[in-house]
Amino acid sequence: MILSGPMGNDQVPKKLLVVDNARVILDLLELVLSREGYQVTTTPCSDEVVGLTSREGFDLAIVDVGLRRGNGRTLMKMIREASPETPIVVMTGYPTEEITRIAQRHAQGYLEKPFALQELLAVVRCAIEERLMYTRKARVGPAPASIAAPLCPQGAA
Repeated sequence: MILSGPMGNDQVPKKLLVVDNARVILDLLELVLSREGYQVTTTPCSDEVVGLTSREGFDLAIVDVGLRRGNGRTLMKMIREASPETPIVVMTGYPTEEITRIAQRHAQGYLEKPFALQELLAVVRCAIEERLMYTRKARVGPAPASIAAPLCPQGAA
């Protein structure tokens, strides 16, 4: 299916993975992101993430680092190992210096709960654009050692 909107120049729907232990957050993000034209897969279970990431080839993973069952930092590492090219946006309801440092080091975006939906969309677009930029560079020249890019700040446009 071809869609217009925030899909990038190739106009192919971008596939997003959302991981959060709160069903209401998963449902809300699925609704909002789907309306923007993204294909959204949600899961509250960190046990499913590696399999999903390996099989589906997501364009972006949005991960709550404060998961009750499972460690968000470990989950980010598992996503990186299963799919190194998949950018990660970190969400947290419990911001600390450590979480901010982890996001700066290992993620392309960061959101503190509660966040405005426009902030979510801006960070998602920024992270996907960063991935597209690296993909284009890889076609033209040597690929970067990591897709780690400058952190898309909360509220980035």
